[in-house]
Amino acid sequence: METKLIKLYQKRSFGDKLQDTVDFVRDNWRPLLKYITYLLLPVTLVQTFFMNNFMSGYMSFSTSLGGAKPELESMLPWLSSMGWLMLVQYVGIVLLVALTYTMMQLYEQRPRLTGITWADLQPGVKRMALRQLLLILTGLALCVVAALLIAILIAFGPAMIVLGVMLLLIAMPLFALATPIYLFENTGIVAAYAKSIRLGWKTWAGIVAVTFVLYLLVSIIQGVVSMPGYLMMGIKQALALQGNSTGFATSFGYSAAQYLLGVVSGFVGNCLLVLPFIGLAYQYGHACDKVDGVSVDRDIEQFETLNA
Repeated sequence: METKLIKLYQKRSFGDKLQDTVDFVRDNWRPLLKYITYLLLPVTLVQTFFMNNFMSGYMSFSTSLGGAKPELESMLPWLSSMGWLMLVQYVGIVLLVALTYTMMQLYEQRPRLTGITWADLQPGVKRMALRQLLLILTGLALCVVAALLIAILIAFGPAMIVLGVMLLLIAMPLFALATPIYLFENTGIVAAYAKSIRLGWKTWAGIVAVTFVLYLLVSIIQGVVSMPGYLMMGIKQALALQGNSTGFATSFGYSAAQYLLGVVSGFVGNCLLVLPFIGLAYQYGHACDKVDGVSVDRDIEQFETLNA
């Protein structure tokens, strides 16, 4: 069956955005899976290591704490693991976004990604990874500013805090399109955020709906896949609370099985994250066409090129 070309810049209904997201993954799942494995599997191995360290440290800390007051020295090991875990997760997100959007950009030039090589992807992945890293750092700076504003509102009473948090939640979708704008377009980061606010203001409901549905789908599937690992962790914690420090739950085989289940659930989660990233890209293409008429301009350019 011949697959249709899924254009990035065109108006879409809510259903079309979800359908095109699924169709893109269905038509290109082989190269997607191949290069996600190539880039993200090593990250997942490290991520699972720090996740297990964090959970083990936290369980040991909570088990030994009892009713005593926590001390910073006893908290440092699992807090350190949490910090490394967050760092590795950010690395994974940067690589996954860069890879996904590079593939979508190449898909605009060559409808079939079958046979694509790392040499085709490498320049785009490097460029987009650096730009995505800059976006994350800028986003963290904006989060600090937002936290400071909320801290200032504390002095004005609970009502102002609630109002500030509500306004922040309403404003967050306005910045969502900054990622595809900054990665797909040759523009500065300030201009990308300004355009994101402009497009996001007129397509706010679509951004919220698409991201909510796709992230909900990812959460449900990942929750199911992660259930065996959480079950093994719960058994280990229950035995530890009973004072059973020996037995099968502390054996090497049990720990190895728990680690492998963590790798599987982490890798599946990384693979599933391409869905909201792709959906957000199609929401960006819809917003560009709806607000700026990008697809019309492109059609005119192609017509002029043919008649030149």
